Amino acid sequence: MIEDKRFYTFVFAPTAKSQLRKLNVPHNVIYAILGFAIVGLLTVSYGAYRLAQHAVLVARLNLIQDENRQLKERNQEAESKYDLLQTRLAALDTTQRKLAVNSGVSRPDEVSRIGQGGPEGETTVSDIERATAALESELRQMKDVFDKNQIRLSSTPNGWPVRGYITDGFGMRGNPFGGGGSEVHAGLDIATNHGTAIESTADGIVIFAGPHGGYGNVVVVDHGYGLTTRYAHMSGIDVKVGDHVTRGKKIGAVGSTGRSTAPHCHYEVRLHDRPVNPLNYVSVGRS
Repeated sequence: MIEDKRFYTFVFAPTAKSQLRKLNVPHNVIYAILGFAIVGLLTVSYGAYRLAQHAVLVARLNLIQDENRQLKERNQEAESKYDLLQTRLAALDTTQRKLAVNSGVSRPDEVSRIGQGGPEGETTVSDIERATAALESELRQMKDVFDKNQIRLSSTPNGWPVRGYITDGFGMRGNPFGGGGSEVHAGLDIATNHGTAIESTADGIVIFAGPHGGYGNVVVVDHGYGLTTRYAHMSGIDVKVGDHVTRGKKIGAVGSTGRSTAPHCHYEVRLHDRPVNPLNYVSVGRS
């Protein structure tokens, strides 16, 4: 390249044997070519930078959209769980109120606090879960007490062993066979037709079934809690020792066996083997 003040002269030979040739290129053309090259390089570099930046932004946007979708799904799950727990808590609360009447267990504080207060008293899912757990625990305790009470109630004599009318009450009475004098009558005599069904007045276990002196054919049922009942003068016995009987189950039939003047059911209630007035147990029973 030969340089003068106006041109750059390039000398070259197309082939090894050809003549030399000269090419005069003005300075401004060279500068223009260099300028375009620099501008093109800068443009390409900037474009590549913008593309890379756009790719990063797109990736971030996709990540944010995924996180937002997951948050929406979690929120929907939380709302569904909240509604379910609220429904469950309401059902448990209703059950708790019913059981409280018979169990005597007080209402749990955790449950009492739920749903109270103004705007600042917002109830969260964790609040509901905690209250539900507390109520379930309380309900289990109540159910235990309730079940025990139910067992106690079903094992307490209640009602009449036979339909009829009372011919002799509890306490002192005259000698029913004459001859003067008086005696202690440990139960009720309920007169009715021969063969009428005699029913147990409470749940329990038969501890005696058979003839026994003046009682004639008698069934004794142990109800637990120190309570027993006796059904005497039967014409027939339908149970045996060890049988479990429930209230209302037929255990025999009215007769006049033993020390008896006519067909009737002699009915006793004993507490710790001491006779008590059966009227205290039959007055609220079936007629």
